[in-house]
Amino acid sequence: MAILFLDDYGFTQRTKSSQNAGEQKKSEKGLKDNKYFFSFIDSSVTNFGTEKEKNLFKKAIQRDILSHILYMKFLFKESFIEIRKIQKILIDLYRLIYKRDFLSTKSLLNNYAPMVILGKECKAIKYLKFGYRDMRSSKRFFIMAENLQENLYSMRLYKYVRVIKKAKHGKRYAFLAMIAAKNAVNKKKEPSKLGFEKLKGLISRLSPPDKKENNRLIHLDNFYRSKDDKSFYNLIWDNPNLHEIDDYERYMDVGE
Repeated sequence: MAILFLDDYGFTQRTKSSQNAGEQKKSEKGLKDNKYFFSFIDSSVTNFGTEKEKNLFKKAIQRDILSHILYMKFLFKESFIEIRKIQKILIDLYRLIYKRDFLSTKSLLNNYAPMVILGKECKAIKYLKFGYRDMRSSKRFFIMAENLQENLYSMRLYKYVRVIKKAKHGKRYAFLAMIAAKNAVNKKKEPSKLGFEKLKGLISRLSPPDKKENNRLIHLDNFYRSKDDKSFYNLIWDNPNLHEIDDYERYMDVGE
């Protein structure tokens, strides 16, 4: 009986060890995925974030810090629970930002369309078509993401990344169409081959006075750059106020 007991004990220990390793692996992947999700959306929240979007982002960042702390405390199961909560919050945030980006893309393209069509500049018309194509594609991909199984949080977020990228590409093409329509670049050159700084200068110069600042900001956002030296993500990391999280104190007592 003693031998059987020892064998059973050894099997239990191996099972627990295996489970712990599995939880650690899931947490590692989740932390890595979330790092990308935060990095991708940070500039959009920093540049144009509404109060609702910033509140959601702040909650997600706070829980991201907590998930790292729990991981370092070897509380892998608890860390993964927080990772899932973060991804659920980010899904709500990504959906809001996509809808805002979609409307911004549509507005830019529609504003420049009459000038482009009347000007009959081939390059400008080409860019305008590409912009509308990407706008429609983003909507189609969004519908596909919305119909994924609800609990596939990480997969849904990667789909939303693609959706938002398409919407931002549409805005890039809107500016390129405007630049080509105004013949602001040598006809032998493709405006799409111009670098970030040259495009920024042209967009600023060619935009109406009341649109200059907003168009400059859209251009920054299209290239995932923040208007401020410190992004919103970094500001929250500098002053996270983790006590605002439910059960934070309880988490800190676990494993002590």
